[in-house]
Amino acid sequence: MKTHRGFALILTVVLLALLVLALVALSALSRVGADIAGTALYQTQARQNALLGLRVALGELQQFTGEDAAVTGMAGLTGVPAGAGNPSRHWCGVWADNGQFKRWLASGATDTTIPILSGSDATALLATGALGADGTDKEHVRVLVVPVMTNDQAGNPQRHGGYAWWVGDEGVKLSAVIPDTEAPVPGEKHAIDELIATLSPDAANLVRAETYAQIALVPVTPLTPGQLQGNLHALTRTHHGLVGGVPQAGRLNVNSTSARYWRGVGATYNRLRPADPISISLTTFANRIRDNFAATVGTGKTAGGPFVTTDAFLDSSLLDSALQDSGVTPAEFRDAMQPWLTARADTFRIRAYGEAANQADSAKVEATAWCEALVQRTSDSVTGFGRRFVIVYFRWLGPDDI
Repeated sequence: MKTHRGFALILTVVLLALLVLALVALSALSRVGADIAGTALYQTQARQNALLGLRVALGELQQFTGEDAAVTGMAGLTGVPAGAGNPSRHWCGVWADNGQFKRWLASGATDTTIPILSGSDATALLATGALGADGTDKEHVRVLVVPVMTNDQAGNPQRHGGYAWWVGDEGVKLSAVIPDTEAPVPGEKHAIDELIATLSPDAANLVRAETYAQIALVPVTPLTPGQLQGNLHALTRTHHGLVGGVPQAGRLNVNSTSARYWRGVGATYNRLRPADPISISLTTFANRIRDNFAATVGTGKTAGGPFVTTDAFLDSSLLDSALQDSGVTPAEFRDAMQPWLTARADTFRIRAYGEAANQADSAKVEATAWCEALVQRTSDSVTGFGRRFVIVYFRWLGPDDI
């Protein structure tokens, strides 16, 4: 009987140990579940804040560029220099048709002054993952983060996270895909091989590329990620501009100071006029426009402002000086390029960012999210806001895409 009682005691202790182990495991599992739920909640908040940034960007775009008379261009035209460390150079600005400045399409901008973008309140929306190393015509893009605030029960402000957004002008890029029926000059293309030598504008499979990333698969030897990254500020799949309410593919915005872009525009002229090409190097042609744009003044152009019409550009001293000793006159350039040129964009790229803050320590960011959308101005009207913008492409981004 004593042996039996000893065995029962040991069995009881073992069962109690198993019970304690099960309770510890359940407790740990409960904590893990709570942590996962908390992480998921923070991630959801971050995505909601990113979508908030996207909606704000779309609203600003509709308000300031919906009307036909709006003029758009990259911030470089105001005198922001080329090169690394200039994170506002590819901000998109909006002007009225009389040249009066209206708005920078980026979070943190409240007037004509571009804020300091090197502090902890700024974030990158295009950096190494999107563009490669920072450099001339590959400048990274930064914007300010807008805090999301509420008041607690005592009336004290409490930060729950933040959002940021940037709008890019797709019109200051060459289009890789231009359907024949949508081209300003039927059957003609942009000279995208000036930017990427192995990417022929006549490639049969080019039209099958549905996104910018898929362009890499068109050449026999696929492009490297770096080739696409390095040209993101100067090349896109397709952008459309409205002409009398009818969309045309590949209309080129003259309000750019990207030398890479202007090399492509010059090469496009040579493609259209192979018997009378620009005889100076296209780099020289492009650099002259980049370096003299901001200081140029004339009818339809103030210092540090955009060309408000394409005629103002075609008649300008800027084009005349860029074509010096090229064998091409401004009149010949006009004859070939006028159908392609515009002083605004109708297709834009939006990048937005959201973050969620720790509920106990608002300085601690628990989750981040990024998204990107391409938006197109359509022929439909919105009462009081010009023509309607619609989202034609959307994707969530990861840190490696930034």
